[in-house]
Amino acid sequence: MRITAGCSSLVLLAAGLVAAVMGPSSLTAARTRRIQYPDLPPVIQKSLAVNGVSEQRFPTFIAQVEAATDRRIAEGDREHLIYYALQSARFTNRPPIEPALSARAFVEALSTERRERLLTDPTYLPEQGLPPAERTRIADLLTALRKETADARLAQFRQMPGTGESATVEQFYPDYVRVARFLYRKEFAAGGDAVSIATLYQTRAHSSDTQIDAGFGVSIGLGLVRALEPALRIRKVLVVGPGVDLAPRTDLIDASEPQSYQPLAVADALLSRSLAAAGDLVVHSVDVNLRVVRAVERIAREGLTWHVFAGIRETRDHAFDDDYRAYVRELGRAIGTPVSASSAVTSDSRYAHSIALSPATARAFSAERLNVITERLIDAASFDIVIVTNVLTYFDDRELALALSNIAGMMRPGGYLLHNESRDSLPGMASACGIPVIQMRTANLGRSKSQTLYDTVWLHRKSEK
Repeated sequence: MRITAGCSSLVLLAAGLVAAVMGPSSLTAARTRRIQYPDLPPVIQKSLAVNGVSEQRFPTFIAQVEAATDRRIAEGDREHLIYYALQSARFTNRPPIEPALSARAFVEALSTERRERLLTDPTYLPEQGLPPAERTRIADLLTALRKETADARLAQFRQMPGTGESATVEQFYPDYVRVARFLYRKEFAAGGDAVSIATLYQTRAHSSDTQIDAGFGVSIGLGLVRALEPALRIRKVLVVGPGVDLAPRTDLIDASEPQSYQPLAVADALLSRSLAAAGDLVVHSVDVNLRVVRAVERIAREGLTWHVFAGIRETRDHAFDDDYRAYVRELGRAIGTPVSASSAVTSDSRYAHSIALSPATARAFSAERLNVITERLIDAASFDIVIVTNVLTYFDDRELALALSNIAGMMRPGGYLLHNESRDSLPGMASACGIPVIQMRTANLGRSKSQTLYDTVWLHRKSEK
């Protein structure tokens, strides 16, 4: 069973929503520029033309992409609220509800005709409304959001549009239906078919969540870089769509404040493999969900105690792979010092340890808004390596081609791209952009009697020319 996406978003929030919810970014848009048609390699231009995007239509297409991502990020934020409402014990004593099981019960209670319509028509809302237990939990959350709170997750949900004094449970019914439709199609209707599941992500709402599992594949990929160039010293790293663990679609852990794992895991892997030195390492993250940007900025500004949780539970019937177990055990020790944590944190069965980030490492992190489909940094062609996990799967082939063009434009000659997207069309697109695949590895996380839980990692290298 392959680990599927759901960790990260790299999309453009509407300007009005950004200003109302988060305020202006500390970094200005002058650091970025929009992609232009001449930026695209001829092969990509030809491919876009075949798919209806000519040079004349290119600006319109870019505007359409940005409008669609506005919608998808707004929908994604509201879906995080649904996942949190169903699972969290922070605001109610009612039993938690597993989102996938809720989706199954909701969809299978429909008549055959209505079920088929729900699964095929993204605008369809069944007449029966929210199930009683789900309705009550959402109502409890809205009540909690009307009160002042020190809880970090509740505070973030309070900032979202539509959660104020006038908010009603019924307003969130379309979001629940969207969640139920996606989860049912992914977990039950797809029958485990990887291609069908991957296709679902190209139109779903953008998730900004993250887990450490993708970092295991990144660590393996950086081991490949080390083997290829033992003398290489990496100084500038770009992390695309690092994510923050606000509220995942399953297995919510809300005993600690929301955390952004990937920049930390990347720095830890680079330092532990002697690919970088703490004094001159720069790990820059780009993500146009400002919640994510702010989370990374806080690491540099305030430091962090990183509570390390495995993304999956180890049980007698589902054992960790030895390499994954060792990865979780050692994670973070190259960038900080082990410290104790509260019983609320350590009581979770997935808890591993806590790391107080060193001040020298904290200074390595920075972040800003950028849409990798439509934008690139102005100081391009300077990054030694670009890390992208659980992001590219959200793009259709046209968007993927633009993203790869922008990524290539931000890499130095001879630089590396590391990702976990296994789409058949990607290697050809990447080669056209001058960043061909040079290695692929499988990262085994765990196994049971019937299946292996794994991810894949792909390593590309930019041409020296």
